[in-house]
Amino acid sequence: MGRVTGLARVYIADTPAEAWHIHNVLAQHGIQSRLMNEALFGATGEIPVLESLPEVWVKESEVVEAEAIIKAVRSEPVPNSSWLCHDCGEHIDSVFAICWKCGASLADAAE
Repeated sequence: MGRVTGLARVYIADTPAEAWHIHNVLAQHGIQSRLMNEALFGATGEIPVLESLPEVWVKESEVVEAEAIIKAVRSEPVPNSSWLCHDCGEHIDSVFAICWKCGASLADAAE
């Protein structure tokens, strides 16, 4: 593992978006982090994969807390990607709030 004075790597992401997500979650918990290798992601294939993956680094004094937060975030269940229309029984992608088949609203089902 590489070293940056006073910092320690707490996460290696598969994509820059994932690294930014972890960075933002840590910020919400009051932990400042630094992204490394973000610009190298586009060079994956030209340089070894493990050298091009985005990394999240924090102060050495905050490693334990940051790792606990990351573990909690990573263990949360993935949201369901669809919902079942209460009127017609059609499966609707979760990005939609209204059934494409009958026009029923997801909000109506919650009432």
